[in-house]
Amino acid sequence: MGRKSNDKNRKPKTIKVEQWTQALLPKIRKTELKNITMDELAILMNKSKSTIYEYFATKEEIFEYITQIRIDRLKAYKKEMYGKTLPPHNHEALSLILTEGVKDISPFYLKQLQLYYPSAWDIVKAFLHDLLNDLRNFYASGIHKGIFKKTSPELLTKLDEYFIMQLITDHHFFNSNQKTLASIIKDYIALRFEGLYK
Repeated sequence: MGRKSNDKNRKPKTIKVEQWTQALLPKIRKTELKNITMDELAILMNKSKSTIYEYFATKEEIFEYITQIRIDRLKAYKKEMYGKTLPPHNHEALSLILTEGVKDISPFYLKQLQLYYPSAWDIVKAFLHDLLNDLRNFYASGIHKGIFKKTSPELLTKLDEYFIMQLITDHHFFNSNQKTLASIIKDYIALRFEGLYK
């Protein structure tokens, strides 16, 4: 048999599909994804390859779907940033949302997306672009209201951008320091806001 036709109509994704694809993340934290096969993915998801093909035409689609689901969960930060408790007192809520959102995601996995699955990486980049814009507005609001020290929102955002882009794909740093992406984000947010409050 060969590769299944990409033109076949796929079944709509269900909550169960979301669950077994998200359960894949901790299993591929340190896996080279360049040459991973559909057979290997099916084994890791404990599904038959034919079941996988009912929902996905390619492994690229699987990684896009996994990434989109996780990004949709991460977008909950917007409610925290612009809810009744913010801006900008409740940075702990923002920290919780982001750390929960990256749970089971490793910098190594993100680097694999960046290198080999550009359509999935584009989803990550779009999210980060929105997050940085929201942070810039968040800082400006806190400074205007006198809650944050007077400083440049643009500089703060540029520092955030450097931190995010440098660290989320620097798996060597995490391996040598035995840190997780979630723990680094939590520490970074705590340090960032402790330095900003008057």
